[in-house]
Amino acid sequence: MLKRKPLDVPTDPFERRAFANGATPEEWAEFHRTNIITVSMRVKWWLRRTLHVLR
Repeated sequence: MLKRKPLDVPTDPFERRAFANGATPEEWAEFHRTNIITVSMRVKWWLRRTLHVLR
């Protein structure tokens, strides 16, 4: 049986919000700065959220 490492959930509220949405803190800051989410960002974030759930 595989032993998986537990997820490292950030303690900072800003980073935690980014983590919950599947983004990196840098990507999340870019979104808040521009208020624009591109299709590629949505796909990356969705994939990261899905991988966290499947993990």
